[in-house]
Amino acid sequence: MKGDLLEHIDRLIAQRPVSKDALVPYRELVGLMGEVEPQPRKIHVEGRLKDVKKEEGFPRFSRNDLPLDFESSSALMAKFLDDLTTTKREDTDGLKKALEKSKKDSDWASKLFRAVLEKDDENLTRMGKETNLDPNTLQFLAQLALRPSLQALRNSVSEQIDRAGWDHGYCPFCGSQPNMAYFDKTGKRHLNCELCGEEWPHPRLNCPFCQNQEQKGLGYFHSEEEEGFRVDFCRKCNRYIKTVDKRIVEDAAPMELEYLATLHLDLLASKHGFK
Repeated sequence: MKGDLLEHIDRLIAQRPVSKDALVPYRELVGLMGEVEPQPRKIHVEGRLKDVKKEEGFPRFSRNDLPLDFESSSALMAKFLDDLTTTKREDTDGLKKALEKSKKDSDWASKLFRAVLEKDDENLTRMGKETNLDPNTLQFLAQLALRPSLQALRNSVSEQIDRAGWDHGYCPFCGSQPNMAYFDKTGKRHLNCELCGEEWPHPRLNCPFCQNQEQKGLGYFHSEEEEGFRVDFCRKCNRYIKTVDKRIVEDAAPMELEYLATLHLDLLASKHGFK
């Protein structure tokens, strides 16, 4: 899987040079992700409870109760910080401070993971100020450090995740919101989880964030740079989601990479007033 991801990254950089600044550092971090072997805690859920959660529209886990291996994620976070401090970046000093924090306080990374999983913006902002790092940078690195543990947990409960019958705007595995969408070869829409990478089908004329289904309140605009990429937006909640049309983009990369390769669409959406 790691090898496939690296191949996709190299191809994207060659095909879309504009994505180089975002994908080159990411490539280094992906290489480090294969060096950890997470051991998420085993959780037993009684059969009836599983059925009730499915009937009531609850995800398999919530972000707050994901039984993840923080120890391996903390070790990976330290590897990320150590690697990034050796490269020329504007935030190198901040990364060094974060690395020092992680070495002095064995629970520092775990505190960061909890802030991200609990969407505790106050603590995330505080940790950003303490290290002179953008909170978004800390959040991105934390989510990436958690990814191997999330993947191991998803694999262990894969058969318990209701994908086919799930039409909610949040992830059936962890309850997080989507950050990307795509149309498959048949035109069916799928959402991609911002946290764990899980994918699930979702109605096209339906805002995943506020469930608005009024066509006059939903719209989209295309990427001017490349055919097959667009931004779907909702005027009711003022949110947007980037979308890849795989009927046009035959060699689309995994959504986690397409998210980074289309950062120009985030800037465009922001200029249009969407968030």
